[in-house]
Amino acid sequence: MDLTGVIITSVFWLFIAFCVFISVWKQKKLETIRHETVRFLIEKNPAIDSATLAQILNPLLPSIKTGAAYRMMSVIGTIVVAVGVGLWLMCLWFVFVAGDNTVKALGGPATLVLVIGAGIIFAARFMPRPLAKDAENEFFKSSKNGLDL
Repeated sequence: MDLTGVIITSVFWLFIAFCVFISVWKQKKLETIRHETVRFLIEKNPAIDSATLAQILNPLLPSIKTGAAYRMMSVIGTIVVAVGVGLWLMCLWFVFVAGDNTVKALGGPATLVLVIGAGIIFAARFMPRPLAKDAENEFFKSSKNGLDL
C-alpha cells in the first residue's frame, strides 16, 4: 500500500483546517479585545453614551470604491490560477522528468486550486465594474508614489 498519496492529501487538508482555525481564532480574539476596551471605558467613564458604545462594539465598515471588489477578485483569482498551474507543472515534472510516480496524488489538489481560481475569476464578473473615471491612471495622479504629474 502506497502511503505517499494519503500523506500528501492529509497534509493538504490539515493545512486548510489550520487556516480556518486561525481565522476563527483571530476573529474571536479581536472581539474579546473590543469588549475589554468597552469594559475599560465604562470603568473609567460610567457616563459614556450609548452611541459611542455602539460605535465601538459595531464599527462601521470602511467605504469601498465601486469596482474594488472586481479588481481584488480578478487579481486573487489570477494568482490562485497561477499557483494551480505551477502545482500541475511540478506534478508533471516529478512524474515525467524525475520518474517519481508517487506524486501523482498532487494532481488532485492542483486541480482543486486551479478550479477555485477559475471560480474566483468567474465570480468577479458579477461584481460591480470600476467606474470610467476611476480607471484613469490613478497611479500618476496620486502623490503617494512620488510622481506629481
